[in-house]
Amino acid sequence: MTRPPTHQPPASPAPGWQPSSSRRFLKTDPILDCYCESENTGEVYNFCYVDPQNSTNIGKKFNCSFVETMEELKLLNNPGPFRPIRDFYKNQDDIVFASITSDDHYTVHAESFATLRSYYPTHKYILYGLNMTQVYIDKLPKNDTNFEFRSFDTSRYPKYVETWLHYRFKSIILAEILRDYENVWYIDAHLKFAPIEAQKPEFIRTFLEEANSERLTEDFSPVTSFVNSGHSNFAVLRHGLLDYLPTNSIQLLKEIHQVGSGALHIPRTSKTIEIFKWFVLCALEEKCMNPPGAQLHCQFGPNTMDDYANCFRYDQSVLNLLLLNQYQDYHKYGFYQPFLNLFRSYRYHAPYKYFSKHNFFKRI
Repeated sequence: MTRPPTHQPPASPAPGWQPSSSRRFLKTDPILDCYCESENTGEVYNFCYVDPQNSTNIGKKFNCSFVETMEELKLLNNPGPFRPIRDFYKNQDDIVFASITSDDHYTVHAESFATLRSYYPTHKYILYGLNMTQVYIDKLPKNDTNFEFRSFDTSRYPKYVETWLHYRFKSIILAEILRDYENVWYIDAHLKFAPIEAQKPEFIRTFLEEANSERLTEDFSPVTSFVNSGHSNFAVLRHGLLDYLPTNSIQLLKEIHQVGSGALHIPRTSKTIEIFKWFVLCALEEKCMNPPGAQLHCQFGPNTMDDYANCFRYDQSVLNLLLLNQYQDYHKYGFYQPFLNLFRSYRYHAPYKYFSKHNFFKRI
């Protein structure tokens, strides 16, 4: 399943090289085969993902038409300064909570939000709406000065981003929030807090305390998941994804559990920006986050690690591949001990009815 290298690793532009205003120049110059030039700034960026474990394993070039969008999201031209990772683990007061919902999943989100507010009544909370109608917008909190609603504006992105079942929206929305805030804690609308009294107000503090003592070294990811999917990455992988994001870790894809993308801590660091560069580019590229043959419904057998389940987890599969390629160990980007029973999921491993893009969470 590893995509064989088709060209040499992308070289940096030669000293003294001046950006050309012609994209044709970039496409024909072999030295710059992986590079795209911004029509707005003249800056040149690498648009070929390179496997961190094998610099000769290079992905297919992403479309240069996304350069300006990526610049606007500050995923290409973000010089920092970036706070040390330790700063994000010392204080939970500046955490910004975020979630995404639609009309059909509003009720579950409202319950999750109410529970979270009982623990953290004054933290900033941003809710993105996917084509939410006014009926549900009118139900949003009116007197919570730290609550912000944003209707997801898809006009600046490819039309297929509006196909919600491909989950491109999540990485893009998270990038928008990360551009505006440094310390983001994301919780999916389909996750509800389980009624475990002893863990209620402690789940963030517990993580931050351990992270501040155990997870400060460079071999830990700044992006952390708090949900274990119960299956491997291999089980829910589509070959077409590897055209853009190649890997040499096929055996690890079978051995390591996929982490969920429904509960994430995302501090803005240089490493986070690098991960999100490829995460968002994959969402913008039509056949990256929706490779040929992708479908959500899985056919799991007794062995959820070695056997292929003939399905794809879209944003979750992409994020896991990027993190596994970089860190080689899901303990470096997953944290489960006090969280195993904290969330109840109302989405995975069940057949769905897809009536419209407003009802993409509705189950049979």
